[in-house]
Amino acid sequence: MPIVLAYHGCDLETAQELLGGSPLKPSTKDCDWLGEGSYFWENDALRAYQWATEPRRKFKSPSVVGSVIELGKCLDLMTQSGIAAVKVAYDGFMALTQKTGSPTPKNIDPATDPSGDKTLRRLDCAVMNYLFEILETAGESDPNSQPYQTVRALFPEGNKLCTDAGFLEKTHIQICVREPEQILGVFRIPEWQRVEIGLPNLY
Repeated sequence: MPIVLAYHGCDLETAQELLGGSPLKPSTKDCDWLGEGSYFWENDALRAYQWATEPRRKFKSPSVVGSVIELGKCLDLMTQSGIAAVKVAYDGFMALTQKTGSPTPKNIDPATDPSGDKTLRRLDCAVMNYLFEILETAGESDPNSQPYQTVRALFPEGNKLCTDAGFLEKTHIQICVREPEQILGVFRIPEWQRVEIGLPNLY
């Protein structure tokens, strides 16, 4: 898989730590859209900054760092094979919850954001983590079964650009990095790029 540029929204303190060589801490929230890992916005520094400035983030000084990511073995949900893998995992996860009597997680809107985008994606997160666990277990007995190092997906999100439009204002490609070594490096947003897309001083 190719090498891509992607952007991580965060607070200024975290940005400075990452630029100084500190590793990125993976997210383990139960509502992460693509399961456990470190999250990036592919080719979209402005969208990463918009995310960082959302009130619920509570970042005193929102910032962004760029990253060079080698996708490696990637679960790409913009391909039919990637979609099929998640469908199989969903079926298996639902069968397991029914067998054990466990409550099924749901994708919901947070009370502060009734947009209809269901941004708290607990079901999606549980299905993705279930898929990763299956592959990790399989890899213990089968060396040919390799876990995914990254996940990549397109998310239509936000309001329509205009009446009856097929384009949504927050549509983006999200990357979840599961293996830290796939992050080849981080960098400051160049001044020309910051000015071009209208970002404030980030560092």
